[in-house]
Amino acid sequence: MAERDNSPIINDDDLLWRRIVNVPQWVKQLPDGSFRVSSAAFKDGYTGEISVHLAKLTTQEKALAAHTEKGLVEILVSLPRALGHSVVYDPTEDDDSHSLICPPQNQTEKTRNRDARKMAEAAHWLVYPLAIRN
Repeated sequence: MAERDNSPIINDDDLLWRRIVNVPQWVKQLPDGSFRVSSAAFKDGYTGEISVHLAKLTTQEKALAAHTEKGLVEILVSLPRALGHSVVYDPTEDDDSHSLICPPQNQTEKTRNRDARKMAEAAHWLVYPLAIRN
């Protein structure tokens, strides 16, 4: 896949939202009973591109409307960009906020895993998946 350029409408201080499914590969429970997102939530085995919402163009309710069982986390755009990823505005017919985190071309698996771990560590919960909401 060709290298993608950063979208000029997306600023480093913008927020990206990622929907989170409640599966053991994506959500880990810590010894204190709290939950964290795993690095698997920031990996894609097909194209490597991670589907996200550009927060300034949507609401939490819209992002989860057709996915009420899922959770939602946020990261700053500056993080994937600092790791060499492009953040690309990619609206769809159903979602004006749809964007992509695109890895650099020829990224190694080791680097992909490291970057996914860093994004997961920085992710803040906005909404927990339905199965773990209090």
